Amino acid sequence: MTAPNPLRDKPYLTPSASLVDRVVARFRSLRAREATIGARRHAAAWQILLVAGLAAAIITGGALWQAAAARAETHALLAQSEAVARDRERVAALAKTLALPPLDATLAALRAHLPPDVRLAEAARDEDGGLEIAIDAPDPDALRAALAADAWLAGFRERGQAARDDGTIRVRLAGKAE
Repeated sequence: MTAPNPLRDKPYLTPSASLVDRVVARFRSLRAREATIGARRHAAAWQILLVAGLAAAIITGGALWQAAAARAETHALLAQSEAVARDRERVAALAKTLALPPLDATLAALRAHLPPDVRLAEAARDEDGGLEIAIDAPDPDALRAALAADAWLAGFRERGQAARDDGTIRVRLAGKAE
């Protein structure tokens, strides 16, 4: 085994080469080393750009995913709050209806205040708790006078009237019994 020759490994140091040959060889060797280092730097720069691009893509993807999840949760909460609002409105309407006196008791009191010759034909409550009634009367003027004279019936207003086949006149009234 022979010992390594440092002159053979570095061509710019060979004794047979001229000074110019040695300078050129040295310059080429430096250029080759710079090219290798430059290629390594270039590859490292591309690796850094690739890693930075992947990191940016992952961060952007995560942010988009979180934004989509937040939007979905917002829509779900909005739908839930709308359902709660509708339920509250229904409960309020039901409480308002339940607070009204029963229709049969109101109709019994109404019948007691009407003249004896009239007949209560129809009755219904509106959304506000008011009554809509239809009364068959032989004389609508007597009915109007009875309504005006009785404080309990004073809240009713005439909505119309129509003649019937039996000789009576159906008078439609709406209002609240006081």
